[in-house]
Amino acid sequence: MKKLFTMLLLTVFCTSQSVFAITDADAVQLKDVFENNYQSVSTEKSVNAQLSPIEEIFNGKENAVSGNILRQVGYDHFNSFASAGTSATGKYDENYKLSIGEHVNVYSYGNSVDVMAMSGSNLLAPVAKAEVDSNGSIFIQGIGLIKAENRTLKDVENEANKLASKKYKNMKVKLTVSSGSEFSVFVYGEVNRPGKVYIGNNSSILDALSAAGGVKKTGTLRNIQYNANTDVDLYEALFLGNDGGIILKPNDKIFVGTIGGVIALKNGVTTTGIYEIKDGENLSDITRYAGGLLPTTQFAEVTMISFDENLNQKTARNIGWGTAQTTELKSGDTIEFKELYNNAENIVTIQGNIKHPATFAYKDGMRLSDILKSEDELLEETFINQAVIRRVSGNDNTVETIPVFLKEFFAGMNDPVLQPRDVITIYKSTNSRFVDVYGCINTPKHLPYINNMTLNDVMSDIKFMESDVKKDMKNVSYETSDEEGSVRLTGSTENSNQLIPTENVAVEITNALGKTEIYYMYDIMINSDKIKSISISPEDRIFFRTLRNNEIMKTVKVSGFVKEPGVYSFVRGQKLSDILEMAGGLAEDADLRGLVYKRRNLKNKQTSLAQKNNERDIKLLEGRIASGYKQDTGDQQKKLDMIAQLKADEKEVASRYNGQISLNIKNNDINKISKLDNITVQDGDDIYVPRMSTSISVIGEVYNEQSFVYKGSRAKDYIREVGGYTPNANKFRIYRVGVNGRAEKIGRNGRVEPGDTIVVPRRIAGNDWITPICETLQGLASVVVMAFAINKW
Repeated sequence: MKKLFTMLLLTVFCTSQSVFAITDADAVQLKDVFENNYQSVSTEKSVNAQLSPIEEIFNGKENAVSGNILRQVGYDHFNSFASAGTSATGKYDENYKLSIGEHVNVYSYGNSVDVMAMSGSNLLAPVAKAEVDSNGSIFIQGIGLIKAENRTLKDVENEANKLASKKYKNMKVKLTVSSGSEFSVFVYGEVNRPGKVYIGNNSSILDALSAAGGVKKTGTLRNIQYNANTDVDLYEALFLGNDGGIILKPNDKIFVGTIGGVIALKNGVTTTGIYEIKDGENLSDITRYAGGLLPTTQFAEVTMISFDENLNQKTARNIGWGTAQTTELKSGDTIEFKELYNNAENIVTIQGNIKHPATFAYKDGMRLSDILKSEDELLEETFINQAVIRRVSGNDNTVETIPVFLKEFFAGMNDPVLQPRDVITIYKSTNSRFVDVYGCINTPKHLPYINNMTLNDVMSDIKFMESDVKKDMKNVSYETSDEEGSVRLTGSTENSNQLIPTENVAVEITNALGKTEIYYMYDIMINSDKIKSISISPEDRIFFRTLRNNEIMKTVKVSGFVKEPGVYSFVRGQKLSDILEMAGGLAEDADLRGLVYKRRNLKNKQTSLAQKNNERDIKLLEGRIASGYKQDTGDQQKKLDMIAQLKADEKEVASRYNGQISLNIKNNDINKISKLDNITVQDGDDIYVPRMSTSISVIGEVYNEQSFVYKGSRAKDYIREVGGYTPNANKFRIYRVGVNGRAEKIGRNGRVEPGDTIVVPRRIAGNDWITPICETLQGLASVVVMAFAINKW
């Protein structure tokens, strides 16, 4: 009877696996449950790539274009927990390494007969316990002994499944750590999954927050409430490893409030981004959390951009690092550092078609032969006729290209002396990879093409000249020299010595297929990076020409001590202050009071008016000579001399007038330019902002014309410094000429300002004593008239 019952039971097992065994669908579901350690909550979706409202404040359009997005710092730590496969309980993932004495749950699922065979006499026992023994192994019933110590849970599980597949048809094994110490805590506030979460023994607040899905970007990381009586600053734990030693206990409560003030570190630190700040924190505190300053950070001066509540806009200010360290930060501040110059200067580089491209330390007197010793160092198919030395020189860092004929060099005929930062390029010989550069330039070129070539590479030593090249000329002719393979441009590219303004030039780039792109140099000058983005291809013809009549561009030039001098597109209705703002504002040592404003059409008017006045005076004098009325020989000769002088002046009148408009700007603040002086800009205007002067000059009838450092003194003090007046000085007509070119009469006690010039004129005919007497008599006459009027009244 017992045997019959057993056979019947085996038949049921074999014919109906679904009664006792786990189906494939159930297996998948059970596997998910194992991997989530029985937590029924779903995994949070991947982080939204969109910016949070706080991130939108600190990321302008330029950040979006460049890809340098500033993110809120600290919140991605919770995402990294999820991406690493950490369970929602914060306990053990598949990468957890086992130790001796740890208990492991063994779950088996698959074919029912295999499960029964593996479980022994039990009908179904899908769960078993195993322990890592003193030898570092675990024994799984029905499978065998497996090495487990210091191995990951995943590795042990994979080995168990490998052994099972050798013994059973369809048997799967899943392992989890059985610590027996799970308990729950409560997490509330600005977290993704508030409520009760399960964690393991020795768990921290970070574990509990991770189990709750992490902190939202609207939640604080700096002021988390633990059991209503302890404030926790997660920055200390996340960035400095100081978690305060808090170990969670069952039923603990954690509350995450809303985020506090925020600032942004744009660059210069190890971890850039948006940081939450506490009251009273300064830049030194926050850079500590950001990993400190980078080695390339120049921290002598810091740019701090803040929200100005009074102006309702952002304002920027530069402050020294010492001050910035102790300045209390305000919510909304953005900190930007300058970078150190990151290129070595005392080097020489050789590159191109050679066996060993390299960089060498520069030494005084170094020549090309010191780094290129023989023809054996060249690769095959080298363009032997010409190499190029690219040299940066002068205070303005201009770039020039120096050709080197390698045949002459290796023959000992030409061994150029090198300079620091020289780059020597050896080109590969090819019949097609050349670029022609010609037109209204000083030197037409037939250049070897280099990889990633841009317009900037071909314009290093170009000057624009008056040329007999026709504006519509598209072709260029060549001549071959005696040296094999040497090609030069000829024909209509002969130039005069007359320079032309860069803004009056256009460049046409025609490719091998005949397609032409036109660029205007005034546009390239305004957008300085554009020249580096215009790509050049092999066989391109780069033709520079003057603008045609319908291409004349309206521009305004701003030069001198502004942050971004250049030529700017003219926009109707713009004021002087608008143009100065477009040029980046004033440089640190600019003197707005001395601004020189020139207008092109005004120069023509000034010249024309002066010429008319000259002609009128000449005719007037000629008429008086012709009349012969009451004039002696000496008087007539004076008139003839004056006529000769006026005719000589007529030839130079155009050079004496520059179209300058005299403005009376009285301070160094763009925003305080008066309405009268804040004139409307016109096409062709030329604006120059001079450097701040710290001197006073004294000229004229004094014993020693001289300049002095400004001391804030009166005019008489400086006149005394130059030895006083000469006998011919007119002491009663002293003038002060300001930096803006305006002159005013002042007394000996008149005050002067930095940059002023004190002018002491000459007394004419030795009788200028009459002037002060006349002025005194006029004053007395006024008093007498006033007294008479009062008496009559």
